[in-house]
Amino acid sequence: MKKRDLFWINKIIWLFGILAIFILISLYNFIQINHLYLDGEENEINFYKKQIKLAATPYLSKNDNSGLMEYCENFKNENFVSFQIFDENKKLIAGTTLNNKKLDPDTHILDRQLNKWEIYKSIIKHQKLSDVSEFDIKNKKYYLELVLLEDAFVSSLIDSQINIIIFFVICLLLLSGYFVYVFSTIRNSFNSLEDSVVKISNGELDTEVKVSKEGLLQEISIAIKQMTSKLKNQIVRLKKLEEYRSIFVQDMTHEIKTPIATINSAIELLDTKNSIADSDRECFDIILSQTDNINKLVNDILTLSEIELEQTNENKNFTTFNLNKMVEKAISYLNIQNTNILFLPKCDLDVFANEDLLIAAIINLLNNALKYSGTQKIEVITDQKDGNITISVKDYGIGIQENHLDKIFTRFYRVDKARSRQSGGTGLGLAIVKHIAQLHRGSVSVESELGKGSTFKINIPK
Repeated sequence: MKKRDLFWINKIIWLFGILAIFILISLYNFIQINHLYLDGEENEINFYKKQIKLAATPYLSKNDNSGLMEYCENFKNENFVSFQIFDENKKLIAGTTLNNKKLDPDTHILDRQLNKWEIYKSIIKHQKLSDVSEFDIKNKKYYLELVLLEDAFVSSLIDSQINIIIFFVICLLLLSGYFVYVFSTIRNSFNSLEDSVVKISNGELDTEVKVSKEGLLQEISIAIKQMTSKLKNQIVRLKKLEEYRSIFVQDMTHEIKTPIATINSAIELLDTKNSIADSDRECFDIILSQTDNINKLVNDILTLSEIELEQTNENKNFTTFNLNKMVEKAISYLNIQNTNILFLPKCDLDVFANEDLLIAAIINLLNNALKYSGTQKIEVITDQKDGNITISVKDYGIGIQENHLDKIFTRFYRVDKARSRQSGGTGLGLAIVKHIAQLHRGSVSVESELGKGSTFKINIPK
């Protein structure tokens, strides 16, 4: 799962956690309000209980049932209170509603005391509060059941609480839906913008950057779109400049090759006529050698310029060919007498690349090993690993000092300048190899140890 998805999931979990805490706090407050209401009602019941017991005691002590009934009739004026008095056999004696039969357990609450939670449930079901108490008069046991009749108030209280709960639930659902909608909208905008930025960072500059409708991302989207457009224009200009430069270098080298060819022709003509005096032969050989070096340098510059120009082309001159046959062809181009070149293929596959340039790269690496390493044995190895192809050229010569390893692929860099000039090196061979590898979206590397030889590796994607 992506980090951005974890971010949004985390925020939504926090949101619903906060809403759940809010709901629990609201329910707790409702319960507290009901408990406070029950406490108030309990105090009212205790007040009426004392009052009724005090008023009924004289009548019960004299067995004056008529007086007790008259008191009950007068008590009916209390709209919110009803009571019944029972003897020790639980037979109804008197009450605001007289009924000469035993207590019906389904309609009266006797022989059990209710705790607050049970009373609360009784309120919801019956809309009344009841209390049964026992008292003695002249060693005779009596029971008083007192009922608070608050149907209208309790019903309105319950209805209002239910309405408030429903209102809160609807509000929370709407709020949750709104936040989920906002989060999903912003998430989709972020995902779209991030995907576009990732594609742009990978070089796909033609990627369309959709301008988000969200104010939070709109300015960023517009800025990225403008930046991409400017970057694309700059790259186009740079490609044109690079193309102009490469064309200029090619034209210049071609122009230089013409007088060089003329000088070579003149030198060859003088040499064939044997018109050079022995005293001038040394100067003549120097001119011949340096003219040849200049010609090699011009050819290398021209090759390098052509590779750079090829890198700017979208449609490169690539074909499919067999890797091992290409290496064998490169080895066969060299005229080698005193050095043993071994080809050790570890894979056999077809590749899609520029065959001529890869041959040139291998030849450059082999020439370097022949000229500078002093080796009598060179190994060329082809291998495949993790979707990459490796072409290695390994010698067993003098090796290269470590401080030169990170510089030898730089143009005109020479490890041993004097020896390079003597062998006719231009200092561009390894730079050409590097550019050929980069043309194939690959790289070139070197491993070397003094006295044990060097290994140059060209790594390109399959």
